[in-house]
Amino acid sequence: MKTTWTLLIAATCAQLISSAREATGPQPGDAPPPLGLESILQGPGGAQPDWTALKGKVVVLEFWATWCGPCVAAMPHLNELADKFKDQPVKFIAITDQEEKVVVPFLRKKPIQAWIGLDTDKSMFKAYGVTGIPHTVVVDQDGRIAVITHPTSLTEEHLTDLLAGKTIAFAQRRSERPSTPGLAPAVSRTEREALFQLIIRPSEGGSIRSTWGRGSLALLSATVLDVLSSSFSINPTRIVNSSALPEGRFDFIVKAPDTENENVKTWLQHAVEATFGVVGRPETREMDAFVLKAGQLTENLAPTASLQGSSINTGGGSLNCVNQTLSSLARCLEDILGKPVINETGSTNCYDFQLLWNEKSPGQADPVDLTRALHEQLGLELAPAKRAVEVLVLAAANRRAAQSENQVTK
Repeated sequence: MKTTWTLLIAATCAQLISSAREATGPQPGDAPPPLGLESILQGPGGAQPDWTALKGKVVVLEFWATWCGPCVAAMPHLNELADKFKDQPVKFIAITDQEEKVVVPFLRKKPIQAWIGLDTDKSMFKAYGVTGIPHTVVVDQDGRIAVITHPTSLTEEHLTDLLAGKTIAFAQRRSERPSTPGLAPAVSRTEREALFQLIIRPSEGGSIRSTWGRGSLALLSATVLDVLSSSFSINPTRIVNSSALPEGRFDFIVKAPDTENENVKTWLQHAVEATFGVVGRPETREMDAFVLKAGQLTENLAPTASLQGSSINTGGGSLNCVNQTLSSLARCLEDILGKPVINETGSTNCYDFQLLWNEKSPGQADPVDLTRALHEQLGLELAPAKRAVEVLVLAAANRRAAQSENQVTK
């Protein structure tokens, strides 16, 4: 029987936190919603596209943002397709909810071969049920949605088949994980919204996903180790475990008044202690680590083109970063190598970059191969060393209580 540990403090007030609800949108075979864009960049003067004018064309709608790593990584592929079909009835429209003052400087550094649609009121994002980006919608020549997918899954063959009037057999692939809000129990119209809510419940499955907001956190399908790592802001490679952690995955959801996130993390730490009997104690220990140093930086480590937001996306032997520091890179390398990585580059700048390596196993790499990739692609050096490292030591809660009692007795 599933159990749910819930702490609720209800109060009468204006609604502080909106209940997240799963978005729905059109499906393949449906007519697409209207193109409700505020303005178009890189299009014909005064162009305001609509489906009547675009009928007879294959239209690729790409929902994206300048801060989205997977979006930026997919741009060369989409640009290549746009170039191949530039003389055919195929139109690419890249739709973002960001403002022109953010998008234009980005396009100077990273051109996109498409009309750029500005959807600053998010009406198209909502109408198309976009809950994560990148998100690609392809409309056929008859004005019907042919497929909804990830941009790198769309191929030249698919577009050629659509131009020939064929129905394409499409293997959906969503390997790039978009961020999705956590769902708290919905509140009916007769109920009053909770001022404070903390939930730990068994997960229904799926991959781990998280969202942070001011005074709120949703960490779904996570292990206890995952949530301790998040609540203590420490990489799992720096956690020393001497207790028996519960198996399985859980949803952890915290909603609180408009407070700092550190308060939310503290609540979560107490909740894990009360629910699972596990506590964490920060320590500093000397241990084996890797040191990241600056060598002769290459042009692939480019100053960021993003004026808003940032993102990190990794998987399949690649790491794509938008508006990230080298300290962020060091944290990613820790995950890949399974050992602490200390950033000693001295750089505090933010960069856009991609790193490619041969995977030893999913999510891992051979240190020698990764060191070579860092040097050749980014001009960075990685070397083994001994360093004092901040770690988190996990122990059973009753053990800490017993130790405290002994100290009082002495």
